[in-house]
Amino acid sequence: MKIQGFAFDLEGTVVNVEPAHHNAHFATAAEVGLEINSDNAFQLLPHFIGGPDIKVMEDIWALSQKKVSPGELLKRKQFHYEQLLATMDVAPRRGFRHFFNTVVDLGLSVSIGSLTPMVQARVLLDRSGVGKVIGEANIVLAEHVQNHKPAPDVFLETARRMGINPTRQLVFEDSPRGVQAAISAGSRAVGMPVYNRPEATVPLIQAGVCRLFMEWDEISVLPFLQNLAM
Repeated sequence: MKIQGFAFDLEGTVVNVEPAHHNAHFATAAEVGLEINSDNAFQLLPHFIGGPDIKVMEDIWALSQKKVSPGELLKRKQFHYEQLLATMDVAPRRGFRHFFNTVVDLGLSVSIGSLTPMVQARVLLDRSGVGKVIGEANIVLAEHVQNHKPAPDVFLETARRMGINPTRQLVFEDSPRGVQAAISAGSRAVGMPVYNRPEATVPLIQAGVCRLFMEWDEISVLPFLQNLAM
């Protein structure tokens, strides 16, 4: 079926700020006596990839002595994240700009479908420049939908805003919950994991992605779209 529009998850998929998030998770865990790092986080924290943050904090709370509430852990995590983000170069992942310009030149619609809260998303959209090339009307964030991923709401809304049937929408995601949301909406999903390791790639495949790429510059747009239409 011919694709008429693209919906991009924001964090991880388009703008890789996952190191700031994950290091903030590790710092928060350390404050309650847990040693969590990139080697063991996939096993210890079920929501490590894709969040949302409160679920990651609940994962950390469950492993801790439960003296600090998940809500308080979330405040601590956000403090660490903001400190780390302030020193990061916030830019689209390699090859995204070329991919984006190519699909726009082909006359295809584009949108953002993200669970990121509006205040945080605005920082990323502004600093990365993505907010300048995707119109505000086509940016769907946590506050715009009732149910979050893996519910289909966010990608039903991106399709609605682009004026297309969800079956004609292709979603790019880095988390299994995002892939599940896309498929539940009736769309196909492409996996764009941040980590090139089985703990990150296999769950995306199991969730049902039709293709998986490690970077945007791996995608040759026209052959890719032609293969999808077959």
